[in-house]
Amino acid sequence: MSPQKVWHAAQFPLFCLSVVLVLYAAWFLFDLPPKDELIEIVKEYLARYGYPLVFVGSFLEALLLIGWYFPGSLIIFLSVILASSPFSAAVSVFFVTLGLYSGYGVNFLLGKYGWYRLLLAFGIRRQLDEAQIKLSKYGIRAIFASYWNPGLASFISTAAGILQYPVKKFLIFSLIAVSLWDIFWGTLVYSMGERALYTFLSLPFVFVAVVIWILVRYFGQVERATSSE
Repeated sequence: MSPQKVWHAAQFPLFCLSVVLVLYAAWFLFDLPPKDELIEIVKEYLARYGYPLVFVGSFLEALLLIGWYFPGSLIIFLSVILASSPFSAAVSVFFVTLGLYSGYGVNFLLGKYGWYRLLLAFGIRRQLDEAQIKLSKYGIRAIFASYWNPGLASFISTAAGILQYPVKKFLIFSLIAVSLWDIFWGTLVYSMGERALYTFLSLPFVFVAVVIWILVRYFGQVERATSSE
């Protein structure tokens, strides 16, 4: 493996991992509530505010930069896990989809009108540049390939605005992508129950996901380099 290619493949996944680690460190540094206590707090708020909280939590989770620091994933997961029936879970997924889709739309506007520059001081320029390259090269496929994770989707949706992607085309394919991924995750999380919290929101899962992500990116680069020769 070429060290340069490995580093290029690892940069963005390692950035995401560093954000997660900083959040965990800040959590302990400021003596914030442990995960079990936070889960109980979110459960209480969900019981009190219901679907409006699901929408707001999903919307904030989708926003560029903000989503990295807001526990929107916990709200999303619990809204599906605590659903009393498959129908209630489906309604939760609907509000999650509506919130994420609205957030990605805001990201698109941030990119389209240049407001994203206000956030560059937080060190996201390289990630936005990479998202633009990916979107320019793969087009619609980049949207479908990144919308499995709101953090990645926030960069791609912002990049679509920066590149002046056709508004109608972005809105249509963004809706399709977020709907398909939310149905997939919603079905999986509802079937797993609370186990999903301790699986998908745990550090071991994050580390494994980052390693797989790096390998996929690396071998994708190798394959593209081979096919271009």
